[in-house]
Amino acid sequence: MTQPPHPRRAKPATLKEVAQLAGVSISTTSRALSGHSAISAGTAERVRAAAIELSYQPNAQARALRAARTSTIGLTIPSVINPYFAGLAAAVQHAASEASLSTILFTSEEDPEELAKALRVLAGHRVDGLLVVPHEENSEQLLELRNLGVPLVLVDRTLPDTEITSVSSDPTEGVTAAVRHLKERGHLSIGYLSGPVDTSTGRERLAAFHDACRAEGFGDQPVYPGGYEQREGYEGTRTLLAQGIRAIIAGDTMMSIGALEACHTLGVEVGRDIALVGFDDHPIFQLQPAPLTVIDQQVTELGIRAFEVLQHLIAGDTPPVSVRLPTKLKIRASTAGSAP
Repeated sequence: MTQPPHPRRAKPATLKEVAQLAGVSISTTSRALSGHSAISAGTAERVRAAAIELSYQPNAQARALRAARTSTIGLTIPSVINPYFAGLAAAVQHAASEASLSTILFTSEEDPEELAKALRVLAGHRVDGLLVVPHEENSEQLLELRNLGVPLVLVDRTLPDTEITSVSSDPTEGVTAAVRHLKERGHLSIGYLSGPVDTSTGRERLAAFHDACRAEGFGDQPVYPGGYEQREGYEGTRTLLAQGIRAIIAGDTMMSIGALEACHTLGVEVGRDIALVGFDDHPIFQLQPAPLTVIDQQVTELGIRAFEVLQHLIAGDTPPVSVRLPTKLKIRASTAGSAP
C-alpha cells in the first residue's frame, strides 16, 4: 500500500525543521547537508531523508551570492549610534577601500528580523563576502549562507554550536587586570554593569568578572543586569551607587556612557567619589574631567583582522575558525583615587 504524499507546505521548509525531524541539532544538520566528514554515515542519511521528506531547498539568493565577484563586501552592525560599532564600521570600510573593495553597510538595531532582511538584500546584491555582527536568532540563516560557500565572518560575537569563522575579543586579560587594579586601590566591593547576556560577548565578560573576583579573594559582587541601551547603564549606576558601591566596571560602551551620565547628573565626581572603569576606548572617554580608565578591545585592530580573515575566505583559503584578540587595561584618572 502506497503512502499518501507529504502535505503541500504553505512555505518552504527551514533548516530548523529538518533538524527537528532528523532529531539532531541545527549545526549537525547543516554539516550533514554540506558533506562534513565529521558526521557519521547514519546521521547524514537520516538528515538527508528528513530534507527530502520536507522538500528542503537551500535559499536561492544565498546560492547567487557565491556565483560571481562584484568587488563589494557586506557589513552588518547593530547600530551607528554606539561609538564602538561606528568605529568597527570605519575600520572595516577603510581596510576594504585599501583593497579596492566597496562596503555596503546595514544596521540591524539588534532586531533579528532586520538582520534577516539585511542578509537577504546583501544576497541580492551578490557581494563577495559578509562581515556580520550576529544575533543568535539568526543562526540558521547564517549557517545556510556559510554552508552554501558564502564567505562569511562573524565579528565581535560568536554563535554557539555553529563553527562559523569569527573574530572577537577575549575579555579575560582586561577584566582581570581591572579587578586587580581596583583591589590595589583599596576597593573591597566592586559593582558590575553587565551588557546584554543574550550575546556571547555579554556572557563572556560577566563570566570573566566573576572569575576575576574569585581569583582576588572577593565573595559575590553586585551585578546590575544591563542591556543594549545607554539608559540601562544610567539606571544601573544609580542603583549601584544607592547600594553604597564606590567602584564600578562597565561591561560595554553604552553601559560606560550611561554610567558617566549618572555620575554627572548626581554630582558624583569620577576619580574622587567613585572609581569607574569603562569598556572600549573612545575620544569622549579621554576628554572627561577625569579621563576614563578603560578595558580596550582595540576596535580598529578587530575590524582590520576581521576583514583580513574575510579576504582569505574569498580567496578560497581556510583561516582558523576563531580569532581572538586580547583586551588591555588602560589606567587613567578615573580610578586614581584610593577607596573612601
